[in-house]
Amino acid sequence: MRTRTLLLALPIVMMATASLAADEYPDIKPGLWSSSQTSSNAQMPPQGGKMCTNNDVAKAFADMAKNPNRPCKVLSHSHTGSTFTSETECNFGGTIKHNKSVMVATGDTAIHTEVQSDDGTSITLDMKYLGACPADMVPGDFVSNNGMRINVLKGMAAGAAPPPPPSH
Repeated sequence: MRTRTLLLALPIVMMATASLAADEYPDIKPGLWSSSQTSSNAQMPPQGGKMCTNNDVAKAFADMAKNPNRPCKVLSHSHTGSTFTSETECNFGGTIKHNKSVMVATGDTAIHTEVQSDDGTSITLDMKYLGACPADMVPGDFVSNNGMRINVLKGMAAGAAPPPPPSH
């Protein structure tokens, strides 16, 4: 179950944490976004879904990522135009992983992210603006392609912050 939750939370976590080091993140158009994620790891099938989001949601994740008890720390971060590059180190139960991500924003309606882990695993995430959020969704709602629904902000408010991404 932890892996499933991790994969569901990954799109927004990556979007927010890709630029947390300098308190910079790309402004996004508020509304409904689609996400699709693929991995070079055959044990991680393609994932995807739709999320109602806005800049406040992205900022909440960036703020959460600054928690000193978080297992991942930013080693370096740079930002040139619409390209954000970060290197992180994560400690998962004594297992150290180094990751590099490159995120490119296309205006405020599309984001492409590539993450390379030191174990050779790569993840590609594409996010695209679809339009206004439907009436049954509020900012923070994520619905996976298989119908699983979570609100990431409610989990954070209850102290149950989503797990960190496996690589970023």
